[in-house]
Amino acid sequence: MNAIGAKVVGVQSGQWEMERGNSVAAALLNTNPDLRALLCDNDSMAMGAVSAVRAAGRAGKTLVIGYDNISAIKPMLQDGRILATVDQHGAEQAIFGIEIGLKAFKAHKTQAQLGDAVETPVELVTAR
Repeated sequence: MNAIGAKVVGVQSGQWEMERGNSVAAALLNTNPDLRALLCDNDSMAMGAVSAVRAAGRAGKTLVIGYDNISAIKPMLQDGRILATVDQHGAEQAIFGIEIGLKAFKAHKTQAQLGDAVETPVELVTAR
C-alpha cells in the first residue's frame, strides 16, 4: 500500500453479507471519519457499505469497491455509489480448478507437488 500512499486503518470480516458489511463499514467510518475508501471482498458487503457511507454523510467522499460483478451492483456503478467491482469470472475459476485437479489426479500428486500456479483472469468493472 506504500506504493500508492494508502494507509490501511482496519481489516474486518463482513461475513459475506450485506447487513454485516453495513455494520462493519459504519464502525470503520465512525472510528475514521475521513476514511477515503472501503474495499469489500464481495458486492453484497459493498452494497451494505454504500448504505453506511450514505448514513455517515460521506457519499462522494468515501469510495466503495466490491468483488464479483453481480447484477445488483450495476445500478450503483452507473450512479456512482460504487466506484468499481472486480469480475473474477467464477465459472472459469471452476474450470481451472477441475483441470488442475485432473492433472494432479493423473500424476498421482497434489497440486502443491505439481508446483503449478494457476492464475485466473480478473477484470476491473467501472461505469465506463
